[in-house]
Amino acid sequence: MAMMPTFTTYFMGPLVGSFYRRYPNISLTLREMDQDRMEALLRNDELDLGIAFDGSGSRDIVSRPLLTETLALVVGRHHPLAAQRRVEREALSQESLILLSGEFATRERIDRYCRQYGIEPQVRMEANSISAVLTVIQRTPLSTLLPAAVVRERDDLVAVELTPALLERTACLLQHKDAWQSAAARAFSTMALEVAAELNAEGEGR
Repeated sequence: MAMMPTFTTYFMGPLVGSFYRRYPNISLTLREMDQDRMEALLRNDELDLGIAFDGSGSRDIVSRPLLTETLALVVGRHHPLAAQRRVEREALSQESLILLSGEFATRERIDRYCRQYGIEPQVRMEANSISAVLTVIQRTPLSTLLPAAVVRERDDLVAVELTPALLERTACLLQHKDAWQSAAARAFSTMALEVAAELNAEGEGR
């Protein structure tokens, strides 16, 4: 199965952990890739399942909603905004940012949003790795825009809510419409829906 990079930071761990505990004898191959490549492999029956965003343009791909992902201003514990629960979106123009580079769908959406609302972010650095971005903000005064869920299991980072909400996207489980599904793939699909429901419930409880 495959998933986009943003989901490996907070969804893959709980999902694979739960799957392995329940099905320790099932072999699993995980691949990280962008959505276009994922859908191409699904159409060619080279993948059983994919986790990506909604809005597939292919009639050969069916999707089931998993969870809603909300982008937040992510900062280190030492950052002046770390003690605040939320900030106005206009504050983005005052922040020095490190952002994902242009090949990420997340960056494309951030740029489009900023243009729409006249926000002029001060982008000091770019990186093509989510882990690199998180490492930098942990050790510098820079902040970033990433899904709030990336800080779920980290004590060194804080997700500050933006008001109005910056961007919300729906993560979906993708599969080829006419592909045969093995028992293992069906079990993984069920587990993905269960874990996503748990993460959604945690998010609503905050």
